Amino acid sequence: MNFEEMRNQFAILKDQLNNQEIVSDHLLRNAMKKRNRDISSTKRMVYGCAVFCLFFYPLNCLYQAWSTAFTIFTCLMILFCAAATWYIHKPVEELDFMRDDFATVASVMAKFKKQYDNWLHYVTPVLIIPFIIWACYEFAWKNAPEGVSPWLLTIPIFVGAAIGGLVGYHYHRKAVNAAQDILDEINN
Repeated sequence: MNFEEMRNQFAILKDQLNNQEIVSDHLLRNAMKKRNRDISSTKRMVYGCAVFCLFFYPLNCLYQAWSTAFTIFTCLMILFCAAATWYIHKPVEELDFMRDDFATVASVMAKFKKQYDNWLHYVTPVLIIPFIIWACYEFAWKNAPEGVSPWLLTIPIFVGAAIGGLVGYHYHRKAVNAAQDILDEINN
């Protein structure tokens, strides 16, 4: 009788442990899904900015504030950034956090994090620095009214670039931290 009772208690304990594993797996997958929302918010922000900035071309056609070459370059740069964002985010969007195995999720997240960091460190300076220099030339030196220092007219451009850089870096860190949190949750 004592042996049979121990066997029943062991079976109950085994069932409880199995249920606990399923609950923790489910909780982990829900947590990863929630962290993915931070990654998706960066994509939506880029697309929103791209749509907003593409109104730049028609406005410039009305007011001729910038040269046509600068306006076209700006539009192409925005489209390139939106396409690159789509390309980097596509594998993450295709993940099903509730069904895909953890190795696949970890692989996709590691690749996403690396591509996002590479974008910040390599592509951003190559695009942004020439764009800011060209914007300063277009706005300050080319269109400066008589008696106004062109250096004074560069202040709004640098303030706008600083604000845009801080907002962009915030969203960049948000996405990278979310990817790292998902990787940490998988590894722990």
